[in-house]
Parts: sequence; structure tokens; C-alpha cells
Amino acid sequence: MAKRTLKIVNRSSHPRRVADPAVAAIGDAIAIQLRHVAAAWGQVVWQIVDNANAIGFEIALFDDDEELQDAYGWHDVTDAGAPFARVFLNPILDNGGRWLHSSLSVSATVSHEVCELIGDPAANQWAQTARGRFYAMELCDPVESDTYEVRLRDATRVSVSDFVYPHWFNPFAPADARFDHMRILTKPFEIAQDGYAMQMTGGRVHNNYGRRYPRWRKDTKLSWGSRTRVRHHYGRP
Repeated sequence: MAKRTLKIVNRSSHPRRVADPAVAAIGDAIAIQLRHVAAAWGQVVWQIVDNANAIGFEIALFDDDEELQDAYGWHDVTDAGAPFARVFLNPILDNGGRWLHSSLSVSATVSHEVCELIGDPAANQWAQTARGRFYAMELCDPVESDTYEVRLRDATRVSVSDFVYPHWFNPFAPADARFDHMRILTKPFEIAQDGYAMQMTGGRVHNNYGRRYPRWRKDTKLSWGSRTRVRHHYGRP
């Protein structure tokens, strides 16, 4: 099997002296996390390589999204069918977020988008429950605000997103199955208190939110240009 590749590029106006070391650390952290994802999902480990833009997927960092204000990030496919993701720095950093630490960080947002590109590159897969409902196969949305740290060789610690395991999408999973990397969830299709999931019933899509999911973040999910909005309008099993 050919090894898929991924590239993180900085297209923001943030000072290079700050952004470049942070992006490098994020790349190293993602390379470590992808081993966790590969172990859970049975896929080959992805690498961050310099020439990935031509032959693989791209995660690009921008200042902000002109169409979708306050979005942290989203992933989509080009008209030619190439998966990509965008992460927006200003909404993160202007609201008290950091580059490398905490659930509100550039690293956690990049990690979220990377994991979901791997789990469902075209953002078009759905898993069916025992009752016939469908859930979008987004790896990080159900645990969107939960993060764990990976340790780099220089001892730097970087926050990355929690992600769900295959049994989260399995309605017949055994009771002792592992449903997410941090072991927060305890059963299939469960949503963390500050997570969410897209559900489709009878061809209509809506979001299921955890009890603590903030109102302002709900608003961004249905704004023009968001991947959730695309799922709502065009998603089909």
C-alpha cells in the first residue's frame, strides 16, 4: 500500500518567528498522534513531508475565514476530489487560545482536522445505528473539546485532539470495547458533554449536541461554508 502523505503549511500573516517553530512542533506532534490513529483504525502511519502538497493532503493555516466568521477549522474536498483542510488562527488566538496547549489551541484544531481527513477524507461516510439512524463518520466531533498531550523529543508537550475508535460506530460493540482514545465515552454513538455529532434520519440531517456545548459554537456549524452545513444539505448514506 502506498503511504499517504500530508503537509501543514502556514499561509497566515502571523510573525514567522512565532509561527514557524509552532508549526514545526505541531507537525512533529501530529506524526506521533497518527501512530495512535493507525493503531486504532488499522491504517498506515501518515507522515508530514515537504513535498506532500503535490501528492497528498494539505492542512493550511490562515488568519481568518472571510465567509465563515469565528470558525476554527473545517475540511472539504476540491472540485477535483482532493481532500484538504483549513485552520483559522485569529478566532483561536484572539479568544484566549494558544499555539500548542489546551483544547482551545492551534495544535488541537489541526489535530482534529487531520484525524478527520484520515477517517473520512471525502466527508461523505455514515454509520448506521441498530435503529436505522445514520451518524457521520467524523472522528473528533463527539469529543471535540477533549485533548491529550504528546511529548516531543525535545520534551515539548503539545495538545492534540481526542478521537473516537471504530467501536464508536459499531452498534453491537462489546461492553468492554474502547470507544475513544482518552476513554471518556462508554458506548456506541455516545457524545461527550461538550461534543456533538451529525445524525441523519429519513434523509434529513441534524446535529446532536452534548449538554455543555456552547451556543456560539452551534451557530458556526450551520454558517455558509461550514463542512457541517454541506453535510446537512448534501449528505446521503
